[in-house]
Amino acid sequence: MILPSSQENTTGYDYSVIIPAYNEEKFLPKTLESLELACQELNTYSGEWIVVDNNSTDNTVDVAKKYGCKVVPESIRQISRVRNTGAKNARGKYFIFLDADTIVPPSTLYQAIQALEGEEILCGGAKLSFDNHHGRWFSGRCLPSMWNFISQKMKLFAGSFIFCRSDLFFKCGGFPESHYAGEEIILSKKLKKECRKMGKKVLVISSPKVISSARKLLWYNDWSIFKMMIPLIGLPFFLKNHQACKFWYNRPTKD
Repeated sequence: MILPSSQENTTGYDYSVIIPAYNEEKFLPKTLESLELACQELNTYSGEWIVVDNNSTDNTVDVAKKYGCKVVPESIRQISRVRNTGAKNARGKYFIFLDADTIVPPSTLYQAIQALEGEEILCGGAKLSFDNHHGRWFSGRCLPSMWNFISQKMKLFAGSFIFCRSDLFFKCGGFPESHYAGEEIILSKKLKKECRKMGKKVLVISSPKVISSARKLLWYNDWSIFKMMIPLIGLPFFLKNHQACKFWYNRPTKD
């Protein structure tokens, strides 16, 4: 189980936006600009932005600082650990986990905070769409639609956008550091289970959808993406092996 850095006073803001980042100088500005716009809708709330730098070799840190983010280092290349490091250094009552290549519409972020403020909903996510289909029917159109159906039906949250109460996050042990991928599914299930025990609800925001980069469609063909899905569906033990999860970590030389 992970614990916040300070046990005495872990809150100081209404919300903390936690963004894991590895060499994201290209996409991070758009993400932070959309976040800046979205946070204008939350002017009655106080918040902080945390970028967790995962050993970037480009200008990711400079970009984050330019936009007023708190930068936290994490040297180990594991997305679960990176997100948990951000959470341990956050001081918000609510956590918003946002990918560095994802744009969150103002209404979506507002709905998330309002839901948490109502105290009946303790966590959730949002449907997603790609910023470009790149002419790919299966991976560009079919897969996002399939995921959105599963997410809404089973109340599972995509890692690109997850919101929850910070105390619930730590109570559930955070993202599982035993896994190199699929960590958001495991956390979703833990959050849902805890909410049921407490008689509370979870929420998947239908509209507006968060918009994620489709850059992987340029890196991989449909067959490679389909093979990536197999461990998520039927061979979950592979998700504990870093080499088996290289799809989520490897990048072409030129991004």
